[in-house]
Amino acid sequence: MNQTGTNIADDLRQIVGPENVLTDIEDLYVYSYEHVFRKQQYPKLDVVLRIRSKEQAQEVFELAKKKGFTVIRRSVGKTEGFRFTRSPIVLVDDTAPPKLEMPSTTKEKEHIEKNAKEIFRAGHGTFRNFALALKTLFMKMPASKCLERATCSGYCTVASAFNNVETWSSKGRALLIRGFTGRELQPSRKLTDVLYTCSLCGLCFAECFEDTQVRKAIMDTRRHVAEKGLAPDLFTVAAKNILMTGDVAGTPTAKRFGWMRNLSVMPLEKADVLYWVGCVVASRTPHTAMAVANVLGRADVDFSLLAEKEGCCGYVLLASGLWKEAKEVALRVVERMKKTRAKVLVTSCAGCYYTFSKLYPEVLNVELPCEVRHTSQFAYGLIKDDLLELGELNLKLAYHDPCSLGRHSGVFDEPRDLLKAVPGLRLVEMPLTRRRARCCGAGGGVWAFNYQVSVDAAFVRLAQDVVPLGVDTLATACPTCQVNLRHASVKKSLGIKTYDVMEIVAESACV
Repeated sequence: MNQTGTNIADDLRQIVGPENVLTDIEDLYVYSYEHVFRKQQYPKLDVVLRIRSKEQAQEVFELAKKKGFTVIRRSVGKTEGFRFTRSPIVLVDDTAPPKLEMPSTTKEKEHIEKNAKEIFRAGHGTFRNFALALKTLFMKMPASKCLERATCSGYCTVASAFNNVETWSSKGRALLIRGFTGRELQPSRKLTDVLYTCSLCGLCFAECFEDTQVRKAIMDTRRHVAEKGLAPDLFTVAAKNILMTGDVAGTPTAKRFGWMRNLSVMPLEKADVLYWVGCVVASRTPHTAMAVANVLGRADVDFSLLAEKEGCCGYVLLASGLWKEAKEVALRVVERMKKTRAKVLVTSCAGCYYTFSKLYPEVLNVELPCEVRHTSQFAYGLIKDDLLELGELNLKLAYHDPCSLGRHSGVFDEPRDLLKAVPGLRLVEMPLTRRRARCCGAGGGVWAFNYQVSVDAAFVRLAQDVVPLGVDTLATACPTCQVNLRHASVKKSLGIKTYDVMEIVAESACV
C-alpha cells in the first residue's frame, strides 16, 4: 500500500475501528474475488472495510469525497459515483454472513441426500490434487446455483470467531489455496494461521451442497506447507511425541492406561474383537473406555487390548499435513494389529474410526488386516442379536453428530438406534443434525492450535442448538467432541452434561 492508502486506512480506523479495516495482502486477495472459479471481481484493492450501520457508511462516503478515493460497495458490486483510479480503492463489505438452516422441503432433502451419497461413493481419491478436488466439487454438485450468487461467505464453523471476515471462511481458504498454489501469494504466518484454523468439518457452502471438496484441498495444502517446513511447531512436536511415545501429547504409557486398574471385566491376551481405545479416550475420557469394557462384558464378548502397545492412529498428522510421518505411524499400527489376529477392531473414537476406515486406504494406501467398527455400531449389533439386555432409564437427551463419524464416514443411524434402544430414554433431535449438524469446532487440530476458537464454536453449538430444546444432557460418539463441548458448557455456565453414547448404554445395562 502506498503512503496515501496508509493515511486513508488510518482515517477509516477512526470511523469503524481497527478490527474492521483490513489491509493484509491475504485479505485483499480474498476480497478481490466473489467466486472461487471466476476472474477477480474487483481491481487491485488497497483497503477492505467492514461496516454494519448506515451511519458508518455515510461517514465513509463523505471521507471518500474529501480524500478522493474510490469506494466499492460489495452488496451492490459497484462504485459510489467515482471512476476507477489506480489507487486507492476501498471495498466496503456491507454484506451479512449467511445463516445455516436445515432444508425446508422434501425435494431439497432428497436432492441433498442424493448428492451426498454420490460424493460418499466417490471416496477421497482427490486429496492429492487441489485442482481436481475443486473441479470435482462442481462436477458433483449444482454449480450453477453457486455461480449465480452475487456474494458467498461459505458456512464456516470458525468464521464467527474472526468477526466473519471472509478470509477466515471456507471460501476464503479456498481462495488462499488458489493464490498459494498459483504462486500469487507467498507463504506467510497469516496464511498458515488461516489454513490451520479450519476444523475440516466439511460443512462448507451448506446451502448449495453438503460435503464439499474444500476440506480435502485444505488438507492437501497443509501437506505442501508442511513439506516446506512451515507447519506450526506444535504439530511437529506432536509428530515426535507420537513416534517416540505413541501419544500425541507425550503422555507416559503407564499414566495413559492407568484406568485399566479399575476394570471389572479384564481383556484377554488375544480375541476376535480388538478394542482400540485411542489417545483422547485413554487420556481425557477414560470413563468411555470403562463403559465399553463393561458393555462387552455384559454381552459376554471376549475382547483384547493393545494397551501400552497401542500408540496413536495418526489422524492429527494427516490433518496437519505431516503425511510422511502419518504413513510411518500407520504401518507400525498395522503390524501391531496383525499380531493380534483379531477379526474386528472396535473403537469409540470417531477420529480413529474415520482414519482407519477412510484415510488409511484412500490417502495413505494402507489397508487394515481386520474389519473396523465404531462402538455404537458394534453395541447396536449386540442388541439386535439379543446379546445385550438394557434396563430402563428415565432420561431426556439430544445427540450431537461428530463430523468424522457422520459427514465423513456416513454413520448417522446406529448411534441414534442405540440410544433409542434404551427403555425410557427420550431422544430429542436438534434443528441442525445429521449431514448438516453444526461442528463442535475441535476437529482438524484446531483444539490444539487455537483452543479459544474451538470453545467458541462449541458454545454456538450448545447455545443455539441444544439449550432451546430444554435438555440438560447431550450424548455424542466422539471423545474430542465430548471434551470440547464439556469445556464450553462449564466455561459458559450452560449446565449441559455431555456423555459418550456408550456411557449411557453402560448405565442402562447395569440397571
